[in-house]
Amino acid sequence: MTFEIHKLQGARRAVQLTVIFAMLLVPAISRYANYVAADEIDEQIEGWEGSVQGSTIAILDSAFRSLPNGEMKREGLDVSERDTQGVIRHTQAFRGGPWSAELFGVSVTDPLGGLESIIARKHVAAVLALSLVVPVILTLIFGRVFCSWICPMGFILEMSDKLRNLLKFLEIKPFNIRFHRGTKFSLLAIGLFSTAILSVPILGYIYPPAMISREFHDLIFTLFDRAEAGFLGWSFVGLTWMSLILLGIILFEVFVSRRWWCRYVCPGGGVYIVLGMKRPIRVKLLESKCTRCVDCVVACPMGLNPMNNQMGTECDNCGACISSCHDDALKFSFALNDVSEKKSQPIAIPVLK
Repeated sequence: MTFEIHKLQGARRAVQLTVIFAMLLVPAISRYANYVAADEIDEQIEGWEGSVQGSTIAILDSAFRSLPNGEMKREGLDVSERDTQGVIRHTQAFRGGPWSAELFGVSVTDPLGGLESIIARKHVAAVLALSLVVPVILTLIFGRVFCSWICPMGFILEMSDKLRNLLKFLEIKPFNIRFHRGTKFSLLAIGLFSTAILSVPILGYIYPPAMISREFHDLIFTLFDRAEAGFLGWSFVGLTWMSLILLGIILFEVFVSRRWWCRYVCPGGGVYIVLGMKRPIRVKLLESKCTRCVDCVVACPMGLNPMNNQMGTECDNCGACISSCHDDALKFSFALNDVSEKKSQPIAIPVLK
């Protein structure tokens, strides 16, 4: 069973890291496609050789040229050259990030982003409605798994949680102030009301997945802008004030309140909770196997109580409690009308403090 548990968390980490890597890769691919379309790619690869920018577009060029229709034979010669149109078509297979993306021709939009767009425009565009189908269906089935499996900020804050543990190991005790879990719904309501009044998607400016998407885009584009100006190598010049907000959230969680943003504040999490209230896939306690060791309670990043079957709608199905249980007393279960789960209540277990 230990192998299966590690495999579950390994898969989750792989998905999280793939999303973050893709967020960095997509703007680089966009810039590469521009150079290909302008017939400047060979010049840039040669001129930027040995730099971060040059290595990046050289690797991308090799990858896209190796795909079907990425190269074509020169007429009358037994040599191949880049198929410009074929390569450009391949680069359009994935665009965007966790906030809004297009995957092989299928558009997907974060439900919070879609909801804000609808309220701001006072109109439901067909293309937007279609882009919400996949995320909404997944949430209806699995609950707020976006938070634990896909959200880049979720991964970053999990790492900050490990930093909290390091501080404890060094005998530096951080605070763990708790807030009301309804705060996220209040922020969501205020944000949506402001969006309706101002016709501007307010929450998109403070929602971490959207902020990280913009920051990564600006960072990568600035790197290539600098390369074109003759400044090669890595630089953080492209980052903006949004990075300071993200850093502030991280530091607040490390020193003041464990998993503060995801537990109490995130408006996107509020949307996912509402959509996933009746999710059929959830964590279930097998009471006959439970030895009351409390390991699952300590492991739960959302501050819930799996040991007493008190997960409620806040559970994001990350599986951390399952991974921590050495008694095989927790598992994912499927039930359309599962009423065995007890109402989530505040936890007062000393080990969590």
